[in-house]
Amino acid sequence: MKYYYEYKLKNGAKVGGHNLENICFEDNTIILEGTNNMEVNHQKRSLHWQDILNSKEIEYLKIEPMEEEQ
Repeated sequence: MKYYYEYKLKNGAKVGGHNLENICFEDNTIILEGTNNMEVNHQKRSLHWQDILNSKEIEYLKIEPMEEEQ
């Protein structure tokens, strides 16, 4: 299952995205990982991404399930 995510930094910046597949909590670090699928030059490509957050620098983290593709 993939998820939408949104977090707000204490400096006021909001970040959101989709295709979140994995969340890891290590000490004061939150690691968000996912894969975006896209078409480039008529070929399907997968791009793995990772966002590393310091839990002391975020105000909130919200995660919601995405609807399954048919």
